[in-house]
Amino acid sequence: MGLSVAAARAIAGQFALEGEIVSVAALAGGHINDSFRVDVEAGGGGRAYLLQALNRRVFPHPDLVMDNVTRVTRHLASRLEAAGVADRERRALRLVPTRRGVNDWYKEPDGRCWRAFPFITGAVTLDRARTPEDGCKAGRAFGDFQRQLAAYDGPALHKTLPGFHDAAARFARLERAARADSCRRAAAAAAEIEAVMAQRSLADVLPPLIESGEVPRRIVHNDAKIANVLLDERTGEPLCVVDLDTVMPGSALWDFGDLVRSTVSDAAEDEEDPARVEVRVPVFAALVRGYLEAAGTLLVPRERALLGFAGRLITLEQAVRFLTDHLEGDHYYRIARPGHNLVRCRAQLALFRGLSAHAAQLDAIVAEQGD
Repeated sequence: MGLSVAAARAIAGQFALEGEIVSVAALAGGHINDSFRVDVEAGGGGRAYLLQALNRRVFPHPDLVMDNVTRVTRHLASRLEAAGVADRERRALRLVPTRRGVNDWYKEPDGRCWRAFPFITGAVTLDRARTPEDGCKAGRAFGDFQRQLAAYDGPALHKTLPGFHDAAARFARLERAARADSCRRAAAAAAEIEAVMAQRSLADVLPPLIESGEVPRRIVHNDAKIANVLLDERTGEPLCVVDLDTVMPGSALWDFGDLVRSTVSDAAEDEEDPARVEVRVPVFAALVRGYLEAAGTLLVPRERALLGFAGRLITLEQAVRFLTDHLEGDHYYRIARPGHNLVRCRAQLALFRGLSAHAAQLDAIVAEQGD
């Protein structure tokens, strides 16, 4: 059950908002955190803020999450300032300090962490890419995000979710969940369990490359999707990347793979009919183009060569995660109906099969645009 508006209103008063609170409303959407819009008024004018409570079940160390978010937002803001970028208030997230000024987040006595951001005006988001140009914009946003963070030289970011993209560990957990069958759901999901376990060897491809340094460790977003890109509602151009809770050390391939997973199909993540989950090759090509143009010389040749594979790997990994959560009782992802996570798993499996069928074509696109 989500947090109440009354609770959020009380917490909003802990932040140095620029005005008197006139309304607080719960925001729909998002699988993880509780989010609220807070409107304030001062001197005849008003502005809005996003107030969020971090999910303690997902983020057991919220202080470390917020420490990372603080470091990243300050770094990105400083890069914009150094470059003399106009309209900087709309091109990077900014945390609102608490009234006590100790941290950029507020921690309740029971340990729950809250943070507030000014709403970025004139911005919109897309649930999925409608056109190849939308894919290009998503690629540009995350390519630029990674390029800017490559210059980060502050204290090392915390690994707030160790093993977040440890695909081998994800498979092992699925195997345990299926064996335990605590919710008596394994029989009805037998086909999906067999399908994902048949691809288990893909989990062994990246770890040795990352360990050897052939694929570099970088600061990455870890939830890269077009829905986490703010676009200018007038020009349609990307403004900034949001939802920074999972930013930590990792591989650029994880982010690009998630972009592929969340962009190349026009179907929703919980599409009921797997036949509707198709790979839009022109969107993939535009995504690669935008990403490589914005990332510039950041990627090494081995990373570029694996961009197509990354899409298949992360899509499969997400299928495993949805299926595991279904078998364990839907503790991680919020569901709207019984069997919702199993439906999500099936949609991801359909996309994985489509990406695998187009693998040679997609890899050729990467090779051509990577030259």
